Amino acid sequence: MQVLVIGGMGFLGAAIVREIRARGDDVTVGDRSGSPEECRNMFGEGVSWTRMDILDEKSLRHAFRGMDEIYHLAGLLGTSELVEFGGKVEESINVNILGAIKVFEIANECEVSRVFYPSKPNPWINTYSITKSASEQFSLMYTENGNVPIRSLRYFNAYGPEQHLYPVRKIVPTFAIQAMNNLPIEIYGNGEQIVDMIYSTDLARITVDFLRNMEKNHVCDLGTGKGISVNEVAESVNNYFGNKAGLKHVEMRIGEVPDTKLISDNSLIRDVLGDLEFTAWDIGLEETLKWYESLSNQEVRSALNFYGM
Repeated sequence: MQVLVIGGMGFLGAAIVREIRARGDDVTVGDRSGSPEECRNMFGEGVSWTRMDILDEKSLRHAFRGMDEIYHLAGLLGTSELVEFGGKVEESINVNILGAIKVFEIANECEVSRVFYPSKPNPWINTYSITKSASEQFSLMYTENGNVPIRSLRYFNAYGPEQHLYPVRKIVPTFAIQAMNNLPIEIYGNGEQIVDMIYSTDLARITVDFLRNMEKNHVCDLGTGKGISVNEVAESVNNYFGNKAGLKHVEMRIGEVPDTKLISDNSLIRDVLGDLEFTAWDIGLEETLKWYESLSNQEVRSALNFYGM
């Protein structure tokens, strides 16, 4: 089987590349960053790389021809970052919505067998959530009116080794970088927000199983179905590093709702795949934090400088 992972050099894209490769399929990474050499260093032999811009129809057609499956993991990430760092609302609309539409249209044109698009639960009023929600609806529309099934999962809070420290502020890497340096962990709001933390390798495995087995035109949640407070996540990270600096609560970010409770409802996806297996939180977190410990002093310092810590 020939598989293309758009955005395969990124955190979750790379997890899906490794999962597909482990199943013996031929994988091509389509990304505007990286190079053939970087791709080999990241995944070993047997994974090819092609430069791709999801807003460039010519590059999409070139990459899509002959593909059986496409996983569309490219996008402009961020919550308040898309407003705070120079204002990227228009760019995020172009990349996250128009780019997704071009992927869906050209996948139909090239007669790709099936396409995956990751969505998200959408309780917040910010640029990223709005663009992901809109593209989820377009995926349903193109499936209804086109020839290619486009399947979508709403990803909850993914974490794992190799998640980037910046420029987007994600919960585990940000907490890790603070605790490693004996700084108080900064938490938005009162920290009683409930999140559903899913380990990246679990997410990748279930995503591939879902795309290859889902027949109906439904969007399903994908998380563990178990909630944990942001305070508890921070305390777990502090305990791992022996950080005594504690927690520091700060104002909520733009567009985020205090006391949000995000827990996956896995009933629909269990109807497709049966019982789901997930890495235990303590095991996944330990593996993740070990990876952050292995970073060079320069990488850690760059992250601290970026956030002004």
